[in-house]
Amino acid sequence: MHFISLLAVTFVAAIPAVSAYPITGDTVNCRSGPGTSHSIVKTYKKGDEISVTCQATGTDVKGDELWDKTTDNCYVADYYVKTGSSSYVTKKCGSSGGGGSSGTGTGKAIVAAAEKEKGLPYKWGGGGCNGPTGGGFDCSGLTQYALCQALDKKIPRVAQDQYNTSMGKRYPRSEAKEGDLLFWATGGDCKNGVSHVGIFIKDGLMINAAHTGTPVREQAIWTSYGGESICPYVMRFV
Repeated sequence: MHFISLLAVTFVAAIPAVSAYPITGDTVNCRSGPGTSHSIVKTYKKGDEISVTCQATGTDVKGDELWDKTTDNCYVADYYVKTGSSSYVTKKCGSSGGGGSSGTGTGKAIVAAAEKEKGLPYKWGGGGCNGPTGGGFDCSGLTQYALCQALDKKIPRVAQDQYNTSMGKRYPRSEAKEGDLLFWATGGDCKNGVSHVGIFIKDGLMINAAHTGTPVREQAIWTSYGGESICPYVMRFV
């Protein structure tokens, strides 16, 4: 019996601790950045457990300026999270400004940020780093939002400027990778006439906010339609 008990103790000691912490507030908002001015991404209920990926300073909430970034890619005030400490319990988030994320994103993270908005309606002029406006996104509002969330990088708001910006790097469309931005221009004039942008997922598939009457959705990549032709280059920001 001694031998069996010793084995059991050894086995339990070898199990790694899970870095999940309970929410203590009744309804706690998880926001796109570390502060109450950022848009609400989702809410947690009392007792929900969250995993914290990093922490940052932000809006003071009842004497606590710490905010915890969760695996849902949003921030909750540390005041409402029972971590067992009033100071950092994990690494600090990066702080390059823009969308309030850690800045360690990838192309996959860009796509994931856009995917969370699937189903929202197309709204001309809608959306930006802080989320949808007027209930939805237009094409470049969605791409700006996805990059702010995933990379903590605020790219220009309109599609033409997103194509021309020096913040990213151009690659031939044949070399596109997940998270790259695809562009279409009126009459194929990509220098002056860019009129649409989407996010590359994989060969033949993208996610975008296409036009009035369609929601944010995945769809096949088209090359020419309604006087618009796809541009020969993609923009990569990671």
